[in-house]
Amino acid sequence: MDFEHSNIKPDYFKENWEGKWKVFSWLEFVCAIPHVMFMVTTFKGNGLPNASFQSWSSFTGEGDNYYVIMSGIMKHTHTYENIKRNKEFCINFLDIKYLDSCWKTIKEHDVDIDEITSSGFTVEKSKAITAPRIKESFLKLECEYEWEKELCANSFNITICGKVKHISVNENFAKVQTNQKYGKDSFMFNLHNPQNPYTGEYFGGGAGTIEYHCKM
Repeated sequence: MDFEHSNIKPDYFKENWEGKWKVFSWLEFVCAIPHVMFMVTTFKGNGLPNASFQSWSSFTGEGDNYYVIMSGIMKHTHTYENIKRNKEFCINFLDIKYLDSCWKTIKEHDVDIDEITSSGFTVEKSKAITAPRIKESFLKLECEYEWEKELCANSFNITICGKVKHISVNENFAKVQTNQKYGKDSFMFNLHNPQNPYTGEYFGGGAGTIEYHCKM
């Protein structure tokens, strides 16, 4: 029998860290929808590179207009502060062998740290914006800030839309066929600690990749 429930959290869904339900919806942990992970790079107010490991986003557009919509940017972060000030940011996709280096940007984010080089990456100059890129990324999207909106009233998070002004794609990634474009050397995905909807038990989080299955 399927699990059926309203959007109101059951009492047995407990936080495994304080304030979790202010940042995330409990439904995310039942739906268990994977999200592509990437690094958002900006410049801090002091001119040093900032890097943030991010997910919960979509990429869409029409014609020459292509957009990044990031729905999980926390308002108190350097990333939000930098995007608001500089009106730009870069999206950097890295494969799963860089996972540990990406996590370093969450643990080491002092204002006086170059968060790109301190995490083991190489700063690269963008072509259409001033925000830095990560050289090791196989796909980079240089974006200009378009708009923002709270997910709900007095939200802890903000949704930001950026318009892609320039892309940089690794030649090997660009040229391979679809059945070779994905896997361990391509996009990594956030498997965000799913929970048993009947008990609230946490199954544990993880990171994953896409496996090609068949033509469509």
